[in-house]
Amino acid sequence: MPYKHGHLDDDSDAESEDAQVRVVAEFCLLLLFVSTCVAQGGTADIASIRKLKITQGGSNTKLEFVLTRHVESKITIATEPDRLVLDLFQTRTNPRQRRIKINRNGVQQVRVGLNSSDPLVTRAVVDLDSARPYELRSVGNTVVLTVMPRVDATASVEPPRAPIPAASDSLLGGLRTRPRSPREDKSTSAAKVPASGETEQPPDANLHVLFKVKYVADGVVYLVGGRTSGLAKGMKLVVRDVVRLWPDSWAPQGPALAGLDVISVSGTSTVAEIHNAKRNVVPGDWAELSEAEYRQLGETPAASSLLTSSAPSPAPIESLRPEKADASSQEESRIRARIGLDYSGISSSGSTPGRSSTKGMTISADMTRIGGTSWNLQGYWRGRLTSNSQPNEGTLQDYLDRTYTLQLFYDNPNSRWVAGFGRLYLPWAVSLDTIDGGYFGRKVAGGVTAGVFFGSTPDPSSWHYRPNQQTAGSFVNFEGGNYDDFHCTSTAGFAADMLKWQLDRPYVFLENGLSYSKYFSVYHSLIVDSPQGDSTDGIKPGAGIGRSYLSVRVTPRQWISFDLSHNYFRDTPTAATALIGTGLVDKLLYQGVNAGVRVEPVRNLAVYTSLGRSDKTGDVHRSLNEMYGVTWKEIWKTGIRADAHYSKFDSSFARGEYRALTFSRHLGNRTVWDAQLGSQSLSSPFTVNQHSIFLDSSFDANFGSHTFLQSGYTIERGSQLNYTQWRLSLGYRVDARGGTK
Repeated sequence: MPYKHGHLDDDSDAESEDAQVRVVAEFCLLLLFVSTCVAQGGTADIASIRKLKITQGGSNTKLEFVLTRHVESKITIATEPDRLVLDLFQTRTNPRQRRIKINRNGVQQVRVGLNSSDPLVTRAVVDLDSARPYELRSVGNTVVLTVMPRVDATASVEPPRAPIPAASDSLLGGLRTRPRSPREDKSTSAAKVPASGETEQPPDANLHVLFKVKYVADGVVYLVGGRTSGLAKGMKLVVRDVVRLWPDSWAPQGPALAGLDVISVSGTSTVAEIHNAKRNVVPGDWAELSEAEYRQLGETPAASSLLTSSAPSPAPIESLRPEKADASSQEESRIRARIGLDYSGISSSGSTPGRSSTKGMTISADMTRIGGTSWNLQGYWRGRLTSNSQPNEGTLQDYLDRTYTLQLFYDNPNSRWVAGFGRLYLPWAVSLDTIDGGYFGRKVAGGVTAGVFFGSTPDPSSWHYRPNQQTAGSFVNFEGGNYDDFHCTSTAGFAADMLKWQLDRPYVFLENGLSYSKYFSVYHSLIVDSPQGDSTDGIKPGAGIGRSYLSVRVTPRQWISFDLSHNYFRDTPTAATALIGTGLVDKLLYQGVNAGVRVEPVRNLAVYTSLGRSDKTGDVHRSLNEMYGVTWKEIWKTGIRADAHYSKFDSSFARGEYRALTFSRHLGNRTVWDAQLGSQSLSSPFTVNQHSIFLDSSFDANFGSHTFLQSGYTIERGSQLNYTQWRLSLGYRVDARGGTK
């Protein structure tokens, strides 16, 4: 029986809880419906510019004007100096002209402003170093102008046999023989756009030089854009201050605010370490390729950084280098891996006194395009090769080692198939926690993916943790929009848990998310199940809502954010209580409604808090959940990050409090050190170790080109568990590139 204090919940309390959950679910569905309607709105006759993206691809420069509705457009060629004049009809913008300097590929700058109020016309002027061919097309609400490389002036060019319209929705326009200028005494001419097959076209590549910061945590940033956008591990980027141009467009300008070193890259996202920060890097900032990276590309950076898209692109960095330019090039394979042998020992004076030693293995991998295919291997695993030399209870490090992820997955933007195997999250339903197994699916339509999954669920931080449990099911996911504007995702599925291959819990799961740029996000997950056996409360509750979690975040300014959440469990979670204090099971400690705020009042210092009412413990007086913390992102100039945290909780999983103090230091890609000191006092039906303090530290360093060393030390002193554990791992690492496909 789970721990309860005070009187048991009566029927009215249970009905009240069910009513709260129904209200939360209905509110979430209503919010998603309303937001979708708002996102599809904007059908007024007058359009406005929502965003301007400027992207470099090979020798091309692409300007994308994202509008609130479709408009007619027209382009005019002007001379002395050479420029392209794009008129957007029935489009409103700020009368004050805005300038964006580019200074690359022959495009000097772009000037945008209101040209006429009656009729309503917005004009964009593209200043060129010389006459150049162009392409103008419209796709929905987006007008795309592509400026191409100039044609060799010595080439013999026939004049067009028929007039070429200035612009069309999907028409390849070009520079014709220029008309006589009033200041010219004789006519001058420019080459026309090369027709298909007449001259070699530039490579169909699109290197993105700017990447948006999506999330910041623990001294690192998560960027929108990964391998398919040209990023690779070891690359260096620069964060600059930004100036808003349109409601959702920013142009980086001014001196560097922070440097970034890329430490991990996936298909569409990147993790980079922050260094030399002059202010806090926050979501919504833009990271630009450093001057060193520009030099590797054979280009010079613009006088002012470009505003570019960070959406995935099929072209790698290598394909943009002059000596390797090839339209058919795909991203090269890269093998980054570490394999080591572990030796660990433990000395215990608790319930099982004595000494023990084990041997094990460590594997970490970041392998992309294995063997020139679209298969990738990413993650980390540490496990035992031998059993303990004397019996002992599970330690903190034992549980931490079982929270790993290591997955082999298929990632091909040109294929409809998706697949993954190993210890992983189902990418479209992370609320299901990790599984040891795999998934297989197909993109059945634009933005729609359907598939199946299967495996076991041995992660001790899972809310429904049972070591001998299997699961299998199917899902359908819809995803629309983009992270710069409205983005939404919705997953629905049916699955069943089995205990020793006997049906234990069939369930339906729903997971929805909606966000608007960096300002607002809402997430909701819901599981409706029907336990066949006994629940953790020792009863058979029948079909009903087993779990519901709603989270709303609002970020009105870069330095402050607000959170509101509602967490409900019908049955008591079964995660490992040893993980309380590490932060891995905080999602199970706070039930009921909780509200929080995070503020960064000064540079490198953030304070945060959360308060809520617990409604699952059976208290006559509803108790409070409390959480307070402070983060010092860099202690003076040492590069050490510190975080102090206090929590008091009251839930069906456990009741008590814990304190934790964490330090970490990252030295590029070569050395990582961290330490955590904590204490906890709790009452839980799943442990008798009610009071304990612990210290856990680790050190990880690369030596030479192919050797690494890992070490760690853990001390736990508790009412039942009293032990000291150390571990050492020495191994071989490899970082090799393969040829392009």
